[in-house]
Amino acid sequence: MGHELLAQGEFRVLNANASNPSVSKARCCAWSAAAALLLLRLCLGWHFFSEGTKKLSYDQARDKWSIDFSAEGFLRAATGPFAPLFKSQLPGFHDWENLLSVPNQSTPPSSHDLKKRQKWLSDYAARQRQTEKENSPPLIEFPEFAPYSAWARQIASDWRGQLKQFTDLAEISEEQAVRAAARFDARHEQLADILAAEVGTIEDYQHELWRLKQLQRLGGASEVPFRRDRVAGKRTETAGLVNPLVKTIRGLEGRFHNDLRSVLTAEQSDDWALIDRVESVLAPPKQRRLAWLNICVTGLILAVGSGLLLGLFTRLAALGGIVFLLSVMASQLPWLPGADGRFFYYQLVECAGLLALLACSPWRLPGLDYLLDHLWCCLGGAKKRTVL
Repeated sequence: MGHELLAQGEFRVLNANASNPSVSKARCCAWSAAAALLLLRLCLGWHFFSEGTKKLSYDQARDKWSIDFSAEGFLRAATGPFAPLFKSQLPGFHDWENLLSVPNQSTPPSSHDLKKRQKWLSDYAARQRQTEKENSPPLIEFPEFAPYSAWARQIASDWRGQLKQFTDLAEISEEQAVRAAARFDARHEQLADILAAEVGTIEDYQHELWRLKQLQRLGGASEVPFRRDRVAGKRTETAGLVNPLVKTIRGLEGRFHNDLRSVLTAEQSDDWALIDRVESVLAPPKQRRLAWLNICVTGLILAVGSGLLLGLFTRLAALGGIVFLLSVMASQLPWLPGADGRFFYYQLVECAGLLALLACSPWRLPGLDYLLDHLWCCLGGAKKRTVL
């Protein structure tokens, strides 16, 4: 009897709630809010997922998916307070920005400097003759007084390291190692000839860097508009002096790498595992770091998109999306000079949408979080569990 009365009482309460306009309105608002949040989650998820898939490509010949994306352009174009951090991740070309871009006032050499140069040249010629008598590989050294000396030695050292790693591969025979070393000697000699022919250009470039540094020291160089424009124009003009030379050396390095690839036999060239190891050897360390960064960025975008589409770990996916968008926005703050602010504001809107998802209860929306939450309850867990 008591149970029947209790059931009747509950039935009357339900009927009273159903007939109450305020309760019905609240339920309607709750359903509308849930539908809006679900639509927001799906739209953001689809955008992240589609952008992630654009960074993938399928190689039919190798039957393999690969990352067809590089963050180098994004890092190189960064402005603002985080620009030094972003640009420090870039693979510099044998650190030419520090070893070649050295401000140096061009002055006539003193008599003492001329004597030191003459002595070095005569000693170098003697060492070359001795090498020829011994039938040893050609002796190639860079003059210590040359304005490109530090950069040239860095290039040669990096190439030797790549040559050693290449010849240390188990598949490379001794005969192939000898041929690869001969190719290195030839390209090493070409490097010395190119830099020696461009010594005047390099001296002019370093002198212009010195003039630019003096110009920047003038009071108000960064505040007065015409002086700021003058500094910017001088910086562009100075970079134009050395960019062709750097491009030429890049081309020479590409030919050196092709020389090493040409040492491989036809069977070795068809071995994709070996090719991957060779390409890893030829890539500079920071280039390999950039490759890992490309993988991490692509994986993060796909994970955020997949999580939002499936409603799985929604809060964690929203947090990952916010962190990614904030890092992108921080690199192009629109109020800073030279920044590209075309995408800043729509990324800000996406951040706001992700914050709304982060603040909502994901287990109340259709998705895997909802199923996991109810499964947890059925297995005897907490009455309501916050699913990430």
